[in-house]
Amino acid sequence: MNQRRVLKELSDEELIRLCRRDNHQAFTEIVDRYKHRVCWLVRRMVGSAEDEDLTQEVFLRVYQAIPGFRGGSTFRTWLYRIAHNLCVTELRRRGRRGEHLSLEEEGEEKVHWLLSEPRADLEEEIARKDVSLSVRALIERLPASYRTVLTLFYIQQVRYEEIAEIMAIPLGTVKTYIHRARLRLRNLLLAESDLADLADESAENAGGTGGQA
Repeated sequence: MNQRRVLKELSDEELIRLCRRDNHQAFTEIVDRYKHRVCWLVRRMVGSAEDEDLTQEVFLRVYQAIPGFRGGSTFRTWLYRIAHNLCVTELRRRGRRGEHLSLEEEGEEKVHWLLSEPRADLEEEIARKDVSLSVRALIERLPASYRTVLTLFYIQQVRYEEIAEIMAIPLGTVKTYIHRARLRLRNLLLAESDLADLADESAENAGGTGGQA
């Protein structure tokens, strides 16, 4: 069995131990294992223009920080936290708001108002299309905090507790962000659907008028 195949079967923690011994192939395996997930998170937070550069910067920081990683959290959580913090810094550098929306900024509505679930068929549609271009475009229109929680929770399959640690926000805020993000995305999807229906209806009417002329 060659070394690359052996490395693929190792856990993150085992790879980290090898990295501390200057095993560069072990770090290459870590990059291969997580580069697409990190790039997806970066793209959702800051956009696609600089996602490759920022992704490379994330792994550079990870490589430099590995000697100080003590395992207080999982490697995945630690990695995503580095990526998240770098993206927040980039958003602040650009002068963009929204990295961490406070509950006050969202208004005085109570969390329990947001617990009503969207229609099941809509949920299934979101699940089926979570990587489609149309839904990606709608997610881009959400505030940065909402884009982040949706990406971590639905795409990366990260637990609430991990998201709270990654984003350095309370667990309750994570749940609130996810509910609000889902509702905003639901409303955007419904609005897009209504516009599409209206466009179809207009096209049909135009076609009917043209046929009578």
